[in-house]
This record gives sequence, structure tokens and C-alpha cells, in this order.
Amino acid sequence: MGSQMGKTEGLFNVIGHKLDDDPAPVLYIGPTKSNIDGVIEPRIAQMLRSAPRLWAKTEKGRKAHKLVKRVAGVTLRLAWAGSPTELASQPAHTVLVDEVDRMEPIPGEGDAVTLAEARIATYPDGRLIITSTPTEGNVEVEKHPETGTEHWKVAETKDLLSTVWKLFQEGTRYEWAVPCPHCNDYFVPRFRQLWWPDKATAQQARREARLICASCGVQIPDSDRSRMNARGVYLAPGQKVVDGVVVGAVPESDTATFWVSGIMSPWRTLGALASSWVRAVASGDQGRIRAVINTGFGEPFAFRGEAPPAAAVRACAGVYAQGQLPAGIKVLTCGVDVQKARLVFAVRGWGYGMESWLIDYGDIWGETSEPAVWNELEQLLEREYGTEKPIRIRRMGIDSGYRPGDKWRRPDNLIYDFCLAHRRALPTKGRDRLLKPLQPSLIDVTFRGQVHKQGLQLWHIDSDYFKSWVQNALVVADGQPRRFWVPSDVTDDYCQQLTSEARVPKPSGLATWVKIRSENHFLDCEAINVAMAQSLGVHRKRVKTALPPAEDKQTSPEVVEKAPAFNAPVMPRANRFRSRNWTKQW
Repeated sequence: MGSQMGKTEGLFNVIGHKLDDDPAPVLYIGPTKSNIDGVIEPRIAQMLRSAPRLWAKTEKGRKAHKLVKRVAGVTLRLAWAGSPTELASQPAHTVLVDEVDRMEPIPGEGDAVTLAEARIATYPDGRLIITSTPTEGNVEVEKHPETGTEHWKVAETKDLLSTVWKLFQEGTRYEWAVPCPHCNDYFVPRFRQLWWPDKATAQQARREARLICASCGVQIPDSDRSRMNARGVYLAPGQKVVDGVVVGAVPESDTATFWVSGIMSPWRTLGALASSWVRAVASGDQGRIRAVINTGFGEPFAFRGEAPPAAAVRACAGVYAQGQLPAGIKVLTCGVDVQKARLVFAVRGWGYGMESWLIDYGDIWGETSEPAVWNELEQLLEREYGTEKPIRIRRMGIDSGYRPGDKWRRPDNLIYDFCLAHRRALPTKGRDRLLKPLQPSLIDVTFRGQVHKQGLQLWHIDSDYFKSWVQNALVVADGQPRRFWVPSDVTDDYCQQLTSEARVPKPSGLATWVKIRSENHFLDCEAINVAMAQSLGVHRKRVKTALPPAEDKQTSPEVVEKAPAFNAPVMPRANRFRSRNWTKQW
């Protein structure tokens, strides 16, 4: 459900009832430590003091602790998502996870839901309760063929970034339905049923907002909502209400999941919701629009930005297969995205006019903190593509944003170590905004503060520029510069990842990239590929067309300018990584 609709207060009621009626260890998990210290713990303490039966069972004095309370001889522990010690400290019968969509995974441990499930493993009747306001996701509505009631359609996992919505889809999928005061048919209110006059101001929307019945289309005023809620019921797909009774089979699932629209919140009027939406849309700020959809209506938000469809990638398919080397390729680059348990790579061939072909792509699985995956990456770097004139990767860019280490040459920093050992590999780091699309900086100091004689170039790349380059190249026509090719057997996963982010302009004129799918690694790899090609000067290589032949053969003959040499000479190692303007010397 949305924000301020009683989620946390409901969890407090569960805690108090459990400790009083059937005492067993309870664990409450909040999103942050500050939330636990400043909001949750004071409210828990007030609840215990306000209930005489609980207060009489609560240990006081020196035995009392802020985050660990003893009630009726059992433990009530308060923890937060960023603390693996607190989450893994002891088992609990009842674990409550509040606002799971606001929780970040714990490095090396996993997500809060997985850790919470492990806490109840020793209790056969253990319970895990999860609540949250949803965040991002592409979800749609579909009408049930038998009942005619509209329900949320089960979306593909890759289209969802909201953890709580993924969990909702795994369960019974109950939705709060209310009867129309006019036709008496039950329907599920959601944002699409909220109405206000076209082109209305925020104040007009506040005064005239109505709820549209999904069955008869009648406008329902705000004053009818309380009576509708009093007769409201939860309906799962396949269920309906007959004479005030829910009929239909109960969905088979070991998880009961529920969704309630913010439209039926007793603490917000229809006019307030409509007004907040009108103001957010007028601001042009997608972050503000998302907040209204998430917190006000309890629905996932899909960013509307500049992202081509996945079909546009498949439309770039050429007449070659993965691993083959089409004619016209002069140099190969490779972009590598580093994750915790794998390396994602894409090898792209480049020709004149920045025409490019995807040659190879995939994953190298293994812990990136161990040398095994880096040994496989070395094999990729040394691999030869093509049969007649085989070539190797000329330049490899490795994203060092995930595992760079806080200081140069830390023992766990295998990215920089790999690049030092293989001078054709360069570390890169994406930036939201740069004065130039590509800016190298010299790293020549070790983590002990000593000068490194063979320093390394760290390439800062403008993420907005190069991601825009990739997605804009998808619509370039054949025969035009920057033509973007993929193999005929390209996978759907690659096509979807290349369009997994949308460029969302901000009111300030800047732009931000927002994930619309969970996997975006190949887009990062291809952005690095473009950056590496430009670092080699590929964008300056042009083939000038021949002059048309003269009508009079006695005049000057046809002139064809020879194409410039594509492969630039390699600079000596002594100054190759010392000069900040080494690409200009090429």
C-alpha cells in the first residue's frame, strides 16, 4: 500500500499481540539505523508503556536496552537492513520487515528478505511479515475472463525493480475491492479510476475530483468512500462477490499477499490526491511524479523517458552470427562490467564512420574478488577473431566503479592489477556529468603513498553522452555513419538490456538515467565500447568518397583519396601512460 496508511502501526499491533498472547522471540527490521533509533524505538517503547499487561511483563532498569527488549521472558529485537550482525544474531518466531523497497542489499550477505527467512528456519510455525510502499516497475491491468474484475497482471520479473511487488506476485494477490454505491458491483480502485476535469488547476482538481466506477462509469464523490470501505473485501483473481459473500476458490499459495490502493485511504481525500498529481506533472520532475504514484496511490511507477524499444535492437541484426568477423572491421574493443559474482563483456568491431558490429558478448561467472575470473578475462583479451586475417582486442575498458577499492593498489583491487599487467586494458569510471565526454587521469601513487613508476590511466567517461550515443545509434539507417549492427542470432536478453535504461530530462535541463529493467549490464558494456573507440581516435577516421568521373576524358582523371591508416602507432611505454594528452600524439 501507499505511505501513511497504517503499515507500521499494524506491525506494532502484531508485535504487541504476539508478546502478550503467545510470547516468542520477535525481530523487527527497519530500513535504516536512524529510522530505528529516532522513529521506531520510541514508538515501540510508548506502545509497551501504554498497554498495562505488556508493561507489567517488560523488564526494566539495568536489564532494559534500547534495541533489545525483554517482554514476557522473550526477546524483542530491533534491527535495520544495513547491519548483518543484527540480522544474523539470533532466531525469531516472528520477523517483521518494514519498507523492504527502501532497503539496500548487504554486500557479501544478500538481501534483507533472504536473511529474514533464515531467522525463522528453526520455528516450524514461524511467520515472516513484509510490508512496503512499492517503487519502480512496469505493471498493467487485465480483466479476469470469468469474474470481469480488473486485477494487476503478473509482470515479468525483469520489468520490476520493486521487491515488494515481486513478492506480491508470488502469493495469493488479494486486492481491496469496494462496492459502487450506484450499481453495487465490486471493483478495485486504482489511479486510473481517479477523475478530475481536463486542464484543471491543482485547486480545481482538489474541489472536483471523483472516483469512477469501473463497472457503470458513475462518478463517486469523496463522501461515499467511508461507506464503501465499510463493505470492502479482499478479492483474488477468480473470486467475486455474490450477495455480499466472496465466492470462488482460494488461490493455492504458501504466502498470503495483499494490495490496497491509496485512493481508499481514510486520511487522504480524492481531491488531495488529484491535486498532488496535477502539481507533480506541472513541475516536470519525474522523481516527484514517482513519489505521488508510490506514496499516494501505492502503485509501481514506470519512468517515461527516452528509451527505444527492445525491438529496435533486433532490427539492427546483420547477416552474420556471433563470433564471426564481418568485412569492414578494422579494430576491436571490449567493454567489461564488473559485478560481484561475474564479469559481463561485449566485444565490438569498428570500421570507418564509427560503423560497428557486435562480435561477441556474454558472462564470465565467478567471484570477482578471486583471480579465476580474471584469468578467463585474460584469455578473452588474447583471443583472435577471424580466419583470414585474425585480430585481437585492441583496447578493453573495465568498469572500476563496483570494485575499485578505496585506495590505489589495495590487495583486493584486482581491476587495477589486471590493467597494470595488460596495457591494452584500461580502468574506467562513469560520471554523471563531465566537461568532456572522455577524460583520462593519471594514477601513479600506491595505497602506501609511494610513487608508482608505471602509473595507470583511469578513464572517466560521461555516462549520459555514451549511453545516449548507443541508444541513438539504434535508429541510424543503413549506409549512414554510426550504423550499429548486432548478430543475426542475438539473444532477447541482450536486446532488453540495451534498452533497460531511460534518459529522463530534469527541469534544470540536465538528465538522469533510470533503470526500467533490473539488468542493464550490456548497455554499460556498449557505452564503454564507444568510449574506448573514441580513445583510439576511431571517430576521426573517415573515408572520403571519390569524385565523379569527368565527362571529357582529356580533363583530370578521377581522384580517389586514399583512406588514412586506421591503426595508430603505439607510443613507447615510457610516455604512453605519463602524458595526459597521449591520444593527441597519436
